[in-house]
Amino acid sequence: MEGWLIIVGAAVLLVAASLAWRYSSRRWNLPCPTWLAWSLDNPVLVWFLGTRTTIDQLGLQPGQRVLEVGPGPGRTLLLAARAVLPGGQVVGVDLQPGMVNRLMRNAKAAGLPNVEGIVADAAEMDLQPESFDVVIIALTLGEIPRRENALEQAFLALKPGGLLSISELLLDPHFTRRRDVRRLAGAAGFQHKSTRGCAVCFNAHFTKPTSE
Repeated sequence: MEGWLIIVGAAVLLVAASLAWRYSSRRWNLPCPTWLAWSLDNPVLVWFLGTRTTIDQLGLQPGQRVLEVGPGPGRTLLLAARAVLPGGQVVGVDLQPGMVNRLMRNAKAAGLPNVEGIVADAAEMDLQPESFDVVIIALTLGEIPRRENALEQAFLALKPGGLLSISELLLDPHFTRRRDVRRLAGAAGFQHKSTRGCAVCFNAHFTKPTSE
């Protein structure tokens, strides 16, 4: 009986801590903490969020370079890494060293040598201009206090004609509405290409205009 009480008590504490984080993160735009990384890269979440479908919609090709802002432990980025082989590379920029460490461990375990993790503020990534074909921001935009600056950095990092993909889900404490996503992306210079899904769960695609 004592064993069950301990298990139930631990579960209650875990749920309470998770709820506390969700409240705090919505109030202060806090990123998902490293200790909750397990909840981001489990197969059930990959299936529920349609992560593979999201990657398929990007039309990734071998040899491309992909940047993800806020990749966490790599739920989306590792699928992208496999899609751009051979010859392609993916880069994940995350504010938390613990998340980057977990990303790189997961990449090594998956046998993906084409993954690079960078610890940096999304608003100050300072990446090589026009060096990426695709930028992904999945369930992360609302976590970034200076999201306008982050999108400007993404714009600079993308090649002309490159694709920006922003995914949002209402259950996420940082959910950003479709009209706000389009407004923020447009202000950074992106052109809206398409939006798939509904008001509470969607993938919005934008392109960086070419100079022509």
